Amino acid sequence: MLTYEESYEILKEHFRQVKPSIIEIDILDSVNHLLAEDIISDIDMPPFDNSQMDGFAIKYNNEIREWNIIGEISAGNYQEIEISVHTAVLIMTGAKLPSRADTVIPIEDVIIESNKIKLKDNITLKKGNDVRFKSEDIKKGTIAVKSGTLIKTNNIPLLAACGKNKIKVYAPFRIGLFATGDELVDIDSIPMNDRIRSSNLYSLTTLITESKMIPVNFGIVKDDKAQIKDTIIKALESDIDILISTGGVSVGKYDYLKDVIEECGFELVFWKVRVKPGKPLLFCIHKKTGKSILFFGLPGNPVSAFVSFNLFIKPFISELYKYDSQKRFKAILEHDLTKKDDRKTFVRGIIDFHIDNFNSKLKTQNSKLKTHLFTVRKVSGGTQSSGDMASLSDANCLIIFDADKNKLNDGEFVECIMI
Repeated sequence: MLTYEESYEILKEHFRQVKPSIIEIDILDSVNHLLAEDIISDIDMPPFDNSQMDGFAIKYNNEIREWNIIGEISAGNYQEIEISVHTAVLIMTGAKLPSRADTVIPIEDVIIESNKIKLKDNITLKKGNDVRFKSEDIKKGTIAVKSGTLIKTNNIPLLAACGKNKIKVYAPFRIGLFATGDELVDIDSIPMNDRIRSSNLYSLTTLITESKMIPVNFGIVKDDKAQIKDTIIKALESDIDILISTGGVSVGKYDYLKDVIEECGFELVFWKVRVKPGKPLLFCIHKKTGKSILFFGLPGNPVSAFVSFNLFIKPFISELYKYDSQKRFKAILEHDLTKKDDRKTFVRGIIDFHIDNFNSKLKTQNSKLKTHLFTVRKVSGGTQSSGDMASLSDANCLIIFDADKNKLNDGEFVECIMI
């Protein structure tokens, strides 16, 4: 059985080999997409020498402090005005400079008398003052935004300035999912006798959407080999990138999934990880359709499925698409925690932020600011069983309890993962 660390490295390597498809989308839809092309500027930026202030455009001479005003230029209304070292043109912010001008004097730095201006006594003028020169930001034909950039709103002005109304980006993964089990009914049904509602489909759909990927729901499948195989074949034909199932991965009489998935052409990479919850995790890869399709068989218990997605799928999607990484940080444990086995355990916990500590650390500028701001405790009430959805609902983090430890002490620093 693999350790958590061993399985993590295997998954990292396989995700690196997965190549998302490339699509072209409108610039207005591009935020939070990963750019799949270098954006080359088709113009110089700025495209001409222009004024970055309202003021007067002049030809610089360090011995001259007075000029005659001979014209005016506003943004978008350029006219060629020939100036000399003794003349100036009133110019507005963003307006193109006359061809011989090389310096702008802000309007507040001069005294205006009729058609003349005089530099104020306390003002020192430098050549090139308040001028944005042609191509000083970006030269025509050079890369403005590099491929692999996660597009944010601050990238949009430059993309638009390059004239890109359509942009090539990496398409989000299409992630198929289905839940197995004779006991499952949809959530709009009242479960009778030994039936339960299929919460995993809804949990995983929202986790996939939160990861900015596209969920493809194949529904509830009975514990029947033929039905499971038909669902997997249907999924493979639907152009998915990843397939996730819940249930059927343990060692029960009706846990058929491992056998069926191999019959469908998947190669088994590993089965079972020494973690709690989530031990029966199954990971396979399909390479017979011209691309690699990753398969994750998650445990059927709701907490196990939720935690497994957060541990073994979400981090690699975030890394590949350059989304915000999973938030991990240290907090002070408020009470002892114990366990009896050698599995790496992820305990549902509640992080508290202490504003008093925050204020005091700001005042002292303590370098350990973040470490001392948080405390964490196990969710009270209920259990830590893999089926206890109430404790999961109350939690906001997972406390990492390493495999080689059987006790975490009150006051000890522990690593936590936000959920």
